[in-house]
Amino acid sequence: MKWIKNTIYFLSSFALIFSVSILVFYIHASRIVGHLPTYGNPDPKELEIYQSYSPILNFTLSIWFYSFLVWLILLIIYIVKNRKKLNYEPIIITLIVQSIPFIILFSTIFEWYVD
Repeated sequence: MKWIKNTIYFLSSFALIFSVSILVFYIHASRIVGHLPTYGNPDPKELEIYQSYSPILNFTLSIWFYSFLVWLILLIIYIVKNRKKLNYEPIIITLIVQSIPFIILFSTIFEWYVD
């Protein structure tokens, strides 16, 4: 069962990679334009750095999405198998880590990026 716990942690790392990459792009864009970008102001495709960041962001978003699905299945298995002596630490830590991309997905940052 230790492999499930380690895999749950590993899959959560993709959530961090996506979160960090989109936040770095957003901060880099804000430094270029001089303010925090908003929907259509400026269009991210108009920025020169978009060509560099776009493949990375699209790839990390895809990887995170698929890893999230596997993480969810393994988390359920982990909870069911260990229900008598459940260790909540990996559940809480990975739940927090997996919630960060969801917060970003429903924020103005992602709204601006998909503009």
